[in-house]
Order: sequence, then C-alpha cells, then structure tokens
Amino acid sequence: MPPHYMGKSMQIDELIRTEIANKQNDLITLRRRLHAMPELAFQETKTAALIAQRLRAAGLKVEEGVGRTGVVAVLEGAAPHPGRAWTRNKQAQGGHAPDDSPNGPTLLVRADIDGLPIHELTGLPFASSLGTMHACGHDGHITMALGAAETLAKLKSHIKGRIVFAFQPAEEVVQGALAMFDDGLLKKHQPDRVIGLHLWNQMPAGKVFVNRGTVFASADAFRLTITGKGGHGALPHLSVDPVVASAHVMSAVQTVISREVPPNEMGVVTFGQVHGGSAPNVIADNVTLEGTIRAYKPEIRQRIFEAVPRIAQGIASGLRCEAKFDHLYGSPPVINNPEVAMWVAQHAAAVVGEENVGEHEPVSVGDDMAEFLNRVPGCYFLLGAGKPNAAPHHNARFDFEESCLPTGTEIFVRAALDYLQ
Repeated sequence: MPPHYMGKSMQIDELIRTEIANKQNDLITLRRRLHAMPELAFQETKTAALIAQRLRAAGLKVEEGVGRTGVVAVLEGAAPHPGRAWTRNKQAQGGHAPDDSPNGPTLLVRADIDGLPIHELTGLPFASSLGTMHACGHDGHITMALGAAETLAKLKSHIKGRIVFAFQPAEEVVQGALAMFDDGLLKKHQPDRVIGLHLWNQMPAGKVFVNRGTVFASADAFRLTITGKGGHGALPHLSVDPVVASAHVMSAVQTVISREVPPNEMGVVTFGQVHGGSAPNVIADNVTLEGTIRAYKPEIRQRIFEAVPRIAQGIASGLRCEAKFDHLYGSPPVINNPEVAMWVAQHAAAVVGEENVGEHEPVSVGDDMAEFLNRVPGCYFLLGAGKPNAAPHHNARFDFEESCLPTGTEIFVRAALDYLQ
C-alpha cells in the first residue's frame, strides 16, 4: 500500500475510534430510553418518531410510514465518485440527470424495531411498565444502527456513494420486511449490498459470529381447521367428533419430521394452540390448531408445507371430518451471501480481534431479514451480548450486556466506510 493511502487509512481508523468512544454513554442512554417504551408490530409510532427525530438531527434525509410504521433514512456521501462526475457532465452538456441517479454504490443497513407482548420482570430501573417488552434485543439493534448513522454522518466526506438505513417494523410477526418492500423500499433505493445484526445473549459479549451460509431457520405460522358435526357428548354416534380427529392429526403430522425429512436435515412442526369445544358434555362442530414450521433449507420448508395439509386432510377424511390448511404468515431461512459474510468478518475482526470472530451453528429461530437477503447480497451477523446466567430471548427476564453496543456500532461504521470508498 502506498504511504499516502496508508496514512489516510490510519487517519480514518483514528476518527472511527474517537467517534465511537465519544458515543458510548449516549448509546447506553438511548438503549435504555427505547427499552422503556416498547411497541408491538405495526404499532411502533413513538419509536419511529424518536428514530426519525435523531436521524433528521444528524442531517439524513428521512421518510416515515414506510411499511406502515417503518423509517427509512438516506446518507449521501460527499467524496467524489465517477457517478457524480457522470451527473455533472450530463448537466454541463445540457442533459438532465434524474434526482435519483446513482452516485456510487448503495449499502443498506437494516434494524428491526418492534417489541413483544410480554410483561417485563427484569426489575431494571428502566424496565417497561407497558405490558410490552423488548425481550429480543431490538432496542439494542435500533441503538446501534442509529449510532452508526450519526457517526457516519460526521464522516460523510470519506463516503463515495450512499447508505440507506431501514428501521423495519413487525419483525416479531415476520411481516414488516414485505410491508416495506410493498411501499417501494428496494425499488426506490436499489441497494447493492445489505447488512444487519442480531445481538445474541447466549454468547458472551466481545464475540461475533458470521456464518457463510444459514444463520436462522424459516419461520412460518399455520392454522388447521378440523370440521365435524357437533352434538351431545353422550351420543357420539350421532355426531362427527373433530376433537378426536384433531388428536390423530397432531400425532400423525409429527411423522413428517421423522419419516419425510432426511435424518441429517432440520425440520420442526410444533402445535402451539388448540381451540375447540364449549363444555365437557358437548361435541364441538370444529377445532382449530395453530402451529409453526421451521427449516434451514427452502426445499425442506416446501416439503413440510406440502406434507402437513396432505396428512391432515387424509386423517380427517378417514374420521369423517374435513381439514382446511391456512398459511398465516412466514419468512424463508436467513442465508448469508458467503462473499459478503467474509467481508463483514474482516471488519468484525478489526474491532474484536480475529480470535473472537467465527461461525455459529444455525439457530432454529426465524427473522424476516431473510426477505432482504433473498433479494440483495448481504450478511446478518450475530453479536455476543450475554451476561452471566442470562435469561433466553423472548423471556420476561431477558437483558443483555450493554458493552456490545459500541462493538456493533463500530462494525457497521467500518463496513460502510470500507464498502463506500
């Protein structure tokens, strides 16, 4: 590397470290403020307003209401780029350059913003008292993406291109990504690369895991409605019992995993809700079963989707009932682009050291970051945030180690500056 480039790189490195060090207290304060005000999917109005206010104060162009309650902000770099020269030449020749003409590559940084319907039991001084809770770390995700946006705004003279920050609603019901796409997020901004992170309190703070393939499973919710003929519980021969049929259906559907999914592949079918009947001596007209399907590979996901209604309808029919299958919502597996993952790992190593960066076994939870990765080359990495004896995610006593906040922020900043130089 020529000496003048080396000096420039060292100068930027020092700028990053100084900015992140100066933001540490603010990151913790912001996270605690967000933690106290969690809002459920597509209800994140106060959260979105706070995000938009911070982004505007940093000088970014902000759009609210994307995907109902999402926020999108654009940071335009100020460093010269061939795209900008092309625009100036066209204008000098009397041509018109469109407002959205490309000014270099575009990086998209995504963070989810919704909470969960959990009554918090952490006892923290900044705990939520709203009957809702940030029990999955989304308050941390917002904080790190905002911290990166504010830091990069101060460094935009080093940026050739633009960064789009997408603060996505409704991740917990895996519907927010598609809602933002329906409102034109990807069509309008056309990102070349996308990155995001999920803090993980089952790994110690200071560790970063970047998989070159699958990170999370697909996550789908379904409903089976088993319909029979109601009647008196003492006269079952005059009725068609959907409760008995439902019991057989739930048992038989488990054979999809044991007999149709290869032993070396992951698949899950879980029934989480059963609703039917009104009294002990009454045979119901119908029973509804609701559950979830998980898989690490799209083809296994599809195989399970085809098998569940086939088995349910066959069993129900044999017991004189009918079965109706409805896919309620869902998202595919979260699968990283290998090249982008290796690039993110390099920047993570610059922050925490090579010995603290590795890969992690895929986790069977889901995340609609998958929808971004299915459309744009990208990477979703896991950031260690664990405390001793930490409660798991989606638990009323969930909390994480706040020292991870500057780590995630710095990885975002370093990756963005590298990609847009």
